[in-house]
Amino acid sequence: MIFDRFPLAGAFRELEYGRPDAPSIREAVRPVAPDHEEDLLRYLRSGHLLYATPSLAPDVLGGPGAFVQGPYLFTDGQWLWFSDLAHYVANHHVAVTPAFVEHARANNWTVPPVDPAHLEAMLDLPPEDETETEHETGEEPT
Repeated sequence: MIFDRFPLAGAFRELEYGRPDAPSIREAVRPVAPDHEEDLLRYLRSGHLLYATPSLAPDVLGGPGAFVQGPYLFTDGQWLWFSDLAHYVANHHVAVTPAFVEHARANNWTVPPVDPAHLEAMLDLPPEDETETEHETGEEPT
């Protein structure tokens, strides 16, 4: 699975794709934006689209009945993030995974070009326990 192979920024436990052991998005809300927030938002909004859904996701910080568009899955070829992360950063100044922020900063806040074949390969990854034979032939090794 793709989430086992690439780090996911903003996988807060309250979100549909979050993990139970992940940090709380409510605890990540800050009263003011950090200096780099506009740069980070530009990075988040310019990722390479891996897949999109026509659905809405609950806005966990927006109150009852609030929704955000998506979720769309973006990448820069090394990290993954969902589209709603930009919403939470822009509207609630949510602190994002520090390693991801440093990664974006190291890229000069510009998502690098990624070969389309790499993007396709990211989506085509076999499960970690699947052997090459199974992946190529669909049959279990004997």
